[in-house]
Amino acid sequence: MAELILYMSPGTCSRVTMTALEEIGVPFEDRLIFTGAGAQNSAEYLAVNRKGKVPALSVDGQVLTENPAILAYLDEQHPAAGLLPRGDDPLVRAQGLSDMAWCSSTLHINVRQIRNPLRLTARDPDGVREDGLKKLAKECEYISGRVGDGWWYGSTWSIVDTYVYWAYSTAAGGGFPVGDHPVLTAHAERVRARPSFQRMLDRERAAVERARLPIDPSGL
Repeated sequence: MAELILYMSPGTCSRVTMTALEEIGVPFEDRLIFTGAGAQNSAEYLAVNRKGKVPALSVDGQVLTENPAILAYLDEQHPAAGLLPRGDDPLVRAQGLSDMAWCSSTLHINVRQIRNPLRLTARDPDGVREDGLKKLAKECEYISGRVGDGWWYGSTWSIVDTYVYWAYSTAAGGGFPVGDHPVLTAHAERVRARPSFQRMLDRERAAVERARLPIDPSGL
């Protein structure tokens, strides 16, 4: 079995990858890179991931970065976990990759606009934030229509559900009115109720306690 090391930070999109690993049920080591203190820019971590981002997944010493690639790899290695839809049709498999890329390249950018607009402009950040709020509201209308009272792919959970949840819930921490989308409130409860998600939160808390960080990851 491959030796897996996940480089993560509480509250970030590494929660998606950690949830996937918990869903699969394979042993892995989590290593805290606290982005709130700039640890992602340390020389030690840049030697692991020159991009200075989390998550990064070391597989027997080879490092994968970018959530869509990491999640696609985990799904390929552990198809029984049901992270993504599978079948003989290559278009079905490609759709899963497309959905994860959309989470990473669209929803994540909207979240960044809302939570930290100064990272995206050297001028007045208010316009950047307002643009993010409008764009995410439009995306959340689509997500609501897609999940309904179920999941992203209908009656079956997938890691995309955790990814979209991470996006809208993280944006809510920056003032995005997720309560305007009641379907997402119910979807969030279903995502949080999954045992794999709860185990992920437990790992985050344990990592924070080990590092003696002055934060509560449950509030991130």
